[in-house]
Amino acid sequence: MKKNIMIILILFVLVFSLSACTSNEKKDDVLRVGMELKWPPFEMAKTNGDPEGISVLIAEELGKYLGKKVEIVDLSFGSLIPALETKKIDIIIGSMGITEERKQKIEFSNPYMYFKLITAVNKDSGIKNIDELFSKEGVRFVAPKSFSSLELARSKANNPKILEFDDKATASLELANGNADAFIVDAVTAVSVAKTYPDKIEVIYEPADISPIGMGMRKDDAELKEKVNEFISKMDELGVNDKIREQYDDILKEKVGKGYEFYLNEK
Repeated sequence: MKKNIMIILILFVLVFSLSACTSNEKKDDVLRVGMELKWPPFEMAKTNGDPEGISVLIAEELGKYLGKKVEIVDLSFGSLIPALETKKIDIIIGSMGITEERKQKIEFSNPYMYFKLITAVNKDSGIKNIDELFSKEGVRFVAPKSFSSLELARSKANNPKILEFDDKATASLELANGNADAFIVDAVTAVSVAKTYPDKIEVIYEPADISPIGMGMRKDDAELKEKVNEFISKMDELGVNDKIREQYDDILKEKVGKGYEFYLNEK
């Protein structure tokens, strides 16, 4: 009887161990990529909810390079870093600018794109150029939480008022309603906001800043960072950039007046 009980216990332990190993193997085969699917044509969703966009394409190509299945995790921009820190995702590929503040919390890859930050301004603000944007006292800058443009305003503007909201739509509405003066943001968003509120908002195309875009990882994930940087260095060789040009150049030219090359150029 005791012998039978011992055999059952051993079998139970073996089954549990094999199950745990299988579970870990499945988890290791998946790359959970965090992004907010509200920023076309970089991060967006089809009508059926499936993710698409330039960042999605890059994530899928990275998955192929790593030999992993990609799971896109749709999160608000402000929650991406906390989700990474708590291991709900493995990497951020969501048009995130590399900043000193963010580097205190997470590790970044080498830049794989460069976003020119331009400015959507309320027409009643009287702001006509970048010099006025940063020299005029008390300009009210608006943006979603954690946007690098807010750090730019804090460091360069003259006694600015900073207004933070959870998402782009709310920030844009505050600007249109006259509760804010300026929204420094990527070119696609700035042009889109101005088209949405043409009577209220106009665009200053002169770049307020050029933001290097990187993939975010946990600081203890050195192996992933090394492989990600290898992938970024080979995006031309692997044909990733050509795929992006083929699928998204026309869309970018329509939305911004510039193609994908605009985002690869650091100047």
